[in-house]
Amino acid sequence: MKPSDVVPIVDLCVAITSRYPKFSELILTEIKKGLPLKRTDKIANAAKLRLDVRLLCELILCGVVGKEGLQTLGATLSYICLTDKGEHSNVGLICSLCRPVGWQIAAIVPSPEGTDQVSVRPDDLQVNEAISGEHRKVVNDLFSNYHAGLLRHLEKACAQMNVVQKKVKRHERTRGDATAEEKAELETARAEYDRLKSLATELSSALGVPMIELKEEPSDNEEDEMAAMEMDKALAEGHVSLWPDDETRLFYENMIDIRNIVPRSLYKESEERTIEENELKTSVDEIDVDGLEAESAEREGDADLTTIVYSALPLSMVTFQKFFLNMDHLVNRDTTDQCALDFVSNLNTKGYRKKLVKVLYGVPSSRLDLLPFYARLVASLSPVMPDVTTELSTLLIKQFREFVQRCGQERVEEKIKCVMFIGELVKFGIIPRAEALSCLRQLVYDFRGHSIDMVCAMIETAGFYLYRNSDSHPKMKIILDVVQKKKERIKDVRHVMLIDNAFFACIPPADSAAARRAQAEPPLMIFIRHLIVDINEHNVNTNIKCIRRLAWDDDTVAGECVLIDASSVVQMSETSVPVVNLHWGYTISLSPSFISRSWMAIAVPTRGAAFRCTPQKFSFQVLYQIISFPETDPLSWQEFYRVRMVCELLNTVADFFQTGRARRRMDYFLTYFHRFYWMKREQWKVNVVMVELPGAEEAAEGVVMEPPRFPADIEAEYRECMRHMRKAAPLPKDLAEAEAAVEEVERQLKEKVI
Repeated sequence: MKPSDVVPIVDLCVAITSRYPKFSELILTEIKKGLPLKRTDKIANAAKLRLDVRLLCELILCGVVGKEGLQTLGATLSYICLTDKGEHSNVGLICSLCRPVGWQIAAIVPSPEGTDQVSVRPDDLQVNEAISGEHRKVVNDLFSNYHAGLLRHLEKACAQMNVVQKKVKRHERTRGDATAEEKAELETARAEYDRLKSLATELSSALGVPMIELKEEPSDNEEDEMAAMEMDKALAEGHVSLWPDDETRLFYENMIDIRNIVPRSLYKESEERTIEENELKTSVDEIDVDGLEAESAEREGDADLTTIVYSALPLSMVTFQKFFLNMDHLVNRDTTDQCALDFVSNLNTKGYRKKLVKVLYGVPSSRLDLLPFYARLVASLSPVMPDVTTELSTLLIKQFREFVQRCGQERVEEKIKCVMFIGELVKFGIIPRAEALSCLRQLVYDFRGHSIDMVCAMIETAGFYLYRNSDSHPKMKIILDVVQKKKERIKDVRHVMLIDNAFFACIPPADSAAARRAQAEPPLMIFIRHLIVDINEHNVNTNIKCIRRLAWDDDTVAGECVLIDASSVVQMSETSVPVVNLHWGYTISLSPSFISRSWMAIAVPTRGAAFRCTPQKFSFQVLYQIISFPETDPLSWQEFYRVRMVCELLNTVADFFQTGRARRRMDYFLTYFHRFYWMKREQWKVNVVMVELPGAEEAAEGVVMEPPRFPADIEAEYRECMRHMRKAAPLPKDLAEAEAAVEEVERQLKEKVI
């Protein structure tokens, strides 16, 4: 029988059943013989089973077989779905049922095949009453569970394929090629994944559900190569630098060549290596950063570990004592290089080399400032004393591993010193970058307690260097991402601040001022900023000559002159004088551009009035407006910025309003300013008593409650300003006296007007 023969056979069975009622029992009995109904049954012929189940479904829907046929169909479908949870070999059988009769037996609307875009709504389909809604739901659940199991199997196969692919890629990079067994394992995993993906796609389409998206991740090495190539390109094009500045680069890269300075007879014996090199990780590819986000288990202290105590040996030689005393005063490259030359020339013996290692290793935790210079000393001695380098790096790595194993048994200062020393040696190339990444990986895996302090110290020391190196950049990037994710679970504010500082020390924020200025700024604008920002009393004349020669008819050029520092207000005003003589419009555009700024808005225009760049009355306008504009904020009694602004302005122009008419006009203003000051004091006094002493009016009689004192800094600034303006003039003692002085001034002015 062929699939195309099912419909004619069903029509024939319907016609026979209408004449011979017992035919339905006979044909159901024959169909049962080829159906697996028990778990112990085996499928002998899958193609025949597919036709038998399809025929049984059609006979049920056409009413040829009744309840007994429906029970037989349920048992068969249960066997098909429940006994095939591993190989999923019955996907084709289920799909062959879902497309022709899926809606009638399981309420399934399959997705269109191929390029067909015809969509059918369930409401438009008729429901056959031969199978009830409850039975359709049972069949639907069977198919859905089978589909879910297939997807789980597919996801597991995808993960397994990615793991094998990573291993093969890693071996190809580190060993040159993977073994035949590993390649065969990868092919097997890929074939299994492709098979399950094909089955899942087919079944999802037949059931009318969307196929899940599986990420066939590239291997970590492919990602590493891509990130390393991007960093190499950025370094080559000059967008990023391996070091933050040239001075740092010279410190870590420009080493003295002792071989060319000191005679070979002084280091011939120490040049030969007598200690085997320590087994440090030298390949970054061997560092596995997977699984860092997992929570680590609680660890117990290892009681069997022995503590290594390095006691200082007695120092008998005068030269030796002097040398090691000088080691505490290494402050720059020159002193460090001279120290290295002195040791090679005068103290290059086996005993002193041992003592040197102990002194370097035992640097106090309070002298972290010596670590970069000690690391440079070791790097300078490395070509002629390889044993010193090997022994010191071995001790530091051993100490680090003991700190990691014995959590919480040592002071955190010692642990920070250890990781910082390792970081400094990494930057000099003494300890491989792979070993530094390995240390970070161990600390990040158990990211708690002292481990957080150690991670932050190591990232601040060597994180920038590791992040900018192309080979260590991918791993370092992953470690930083994991640290940022684990930071969200940390509740200690100090640790959060340490992590943020370490992260930004490694990756400076992209929106910094230096980064913004580096965005394709024209050289002329850079030059103008240099003239304006760096102006001072020593170079003001030179800068005036350069500024006068600028193209002042260009709005862009003129606009750059607002970028000045507050400390350069005086020099900027002096610079404006010769410009005003040639370009009066410059003064008009200068003054309003600063009015909207707080302190600079006051200082520049009024200082310019002293040099006749702006009218003198402009200064008095600014002063009177500051104290006369209404205050709309109900909490303005708490703010004294207007008093501060007036004092700042008066201090700026005091020397230019001491004679003639300007002095008399300033005296009038000071009278109004005294009243404004005492009004602010009275407002503050009333409101602060209401806020801080709410029960004052209910206090018992006879109890004297002293009001809070007026802010001392505001009063001191006011008195200092008045002393600068009018040394001998008396100051009002209260608001009434200040108002009386204002009334007297207004009476005198009215008499003059009348």
